[in-house]
Amino acid sequence: MTTSRQRVWLSIQHSQPDRVPYYFSFTQPASRKLEAYYGTSDLDVALDNDMVRYSIRRPGLLQELRPGFYRDEFGVVWNRTVDKDIGIPGDYPLTRRSLAGYTMPDPYDPRRYQGLPDFVETHAHRFRLISYSFTLFERAWMMRGMPELMVDMLEAPDWVEELLDTLMAFNMSVVQELLKVDVDGILFGDDWGHQGGLLFGPRLWRRFIKPRLAQLISTVKGAGKAAFLHSCGKVQELFPDLIEIGLDVFNPFQPDVMDVYQIKRQFGDRLSFYGGMSVQRILPHGTPEQIQIETRRLMDEIGREGGFIIAPSHHMPGDIPVENMVAFIDAVRGG
Repeated sequence: MTTSRQRVWLSIQHSQPDRVPYYFSFTQPASRKLEAYYGTSDLDVALDNDMVRYSIRRPGLLQELRPGFYRDEFGVVWNRTVDKDIGIPGDYPLTRRSLAGYTMPDPYDPRRYQGLPDFVETHAHRFRLISYSFTLFERAWMMRGMPELMVDMLEAPDWVEELLDTLMAFNMSVVQELLKVDVDGILFGDDWGHQGGLLFGPRLWRRFIKPRLAQLISTVKGAGKAAFLHSCGKVQELFPDLIEIGLDVFNPFQPDVMDVYQIKRQFGDRLSFYGGMSVQRILPHGTPEQIQIETRRLMDEIGREGGFIIAPSHHMPGDIPVENMVAFIDAVRGG
């Protein structure tokens, strides 16, 4: 009998598993709705997810300043009064083009890893993925400010290189620690796009991001793990580059900014995809019947010959009606 772990590995290696693997994930408001519906707080188990995720952004690394406001280990203050899942960053610590007087976090802080042994043991039969958010560009702009960093890219590229190299030293230390654990893959998170295209052009991406991401991917794959990437927005012009540097799986595979069926035909023999079901249109606004039809099409067409983990194109938000979430879940699970 194929385990969930084996099923995901088969798919991302472009082999046809016994069925399309899936992963359902939710924001806090959506989770509360489904926990009430299913009568449990452990949705990974209740829904029998083929894949599970462990985030290294641990609550213990946040300092609460006042209700709803937290300072992270990089010195960035997050407002979580509206978005309780991620928050809105502010109070950027790098007000000048200099790291003088700034101290990077300790990559070996045990609080970052303390939940990993239980995570691995609890989910032995599932594909275990570590989520490493805000890897390069996102972390840099959260420390510097997005407009400031984009101006820096043009006016002070050597400073941007210095900042990113400092982040890479931290990242590589963290990744080396993560690779000591029996997990299957690492998901690097770094949003480069918006609904209409890249936030900054491919020339700057190839200078500042590509070589560093290539090093991270090479390290992960050299340890026998799978390399995943999450990057929201219309970034598909970078897919040939991502394939070149060895990426295994791209997420969130948003149908709102790309033709997912055409993308599978064009790149599906060299890149696997995780996501595919729109959280912007069909899940919040479609009927249960429309959701079931689209779910089956995704599984039949994109899931053919492997290379696909079906999932929402982002964690399902709270504006999705319960009956629509359940329609998606039931269609994926064959209900």
